[in-house]
Amino acid sequence: MELIIGRDGATAKLKVVNDTQVTLFGEAASVPSDVSRQHCQLTAINDNTFVIRNIKSANVTWVNGVEVQSKRITKDDKIQLGQSRFDLPLEEILEQMKPNLVDIKPLKQVWEDYSKATIAIRKRQQMNNLLSRIPIFLTMLGGLLIALSESIRPYSITFTVIALLIMAYGFYRQATDRAIDKQERLKKQFQRDYVCPKCGRFLGTIDYDLLLQNNNCPGCKARYIK
Repeated sequence: MELIIGRDGATAKLKVVNDTQVTLFGEAASVPSDVSRQHCQLTAINDNTFVIRNIKSANVTWVNGVEVQSKRITKDDKIQLGQSRFDLPLEEILEQMKPNLVDIKPLKQVWEDYSKATIAIRKRQQMNNLLSRIPIFLTMLGGLLIALSESIRPYSITFTVIALLIMAYGFYRQATDRAIDKQERLKKQFQRDYVCPKCGRFLGTIDYDLLLQNNNCPGCKARYIK
């Protein structure tokens, strides 16, 4: 987390900028003019340790009554800005600017289960399509062999019977196949499960690995924990 802290030019409130998020603290005209609009930068090292530094050398920042340009601090340190020593509400800022995080690791299993089930349905449909083509191939092969040799003519009945049996089996598979129904149920279940754990927004049919590259939920903007 990296915060830019200063005085808001329009309201003279304390302004804290976190990336594109701007938050104002305090009452109007509560921040003196000797606090710059971009006065200092606060960078998190861990949950309780930070580095505060002046953005411009002319800015004045105090840590526990000592003027500093840059210093490592904790939540317990007293920070003041400007020659007038405006008290920085550090704990309030850190609490409100706490990173908005969401753990989406459980969605990896949801995506993998959905992908496997979708592939299985697709393979079954491909097998049904193949079975529907085999009788045509056998019929053409039988006709070709008969044309090449009269001695093979008696076997044409065998080709015909095999082709009819395969055709009947193919018709049976297609008639009993519930792939469309399964696919629809799978899709609905996926739309219920593949959602942001924080806001419940469906995250689309995006591969889990690609989803991580987006960094944030498109709905609540929570940052993904990777």
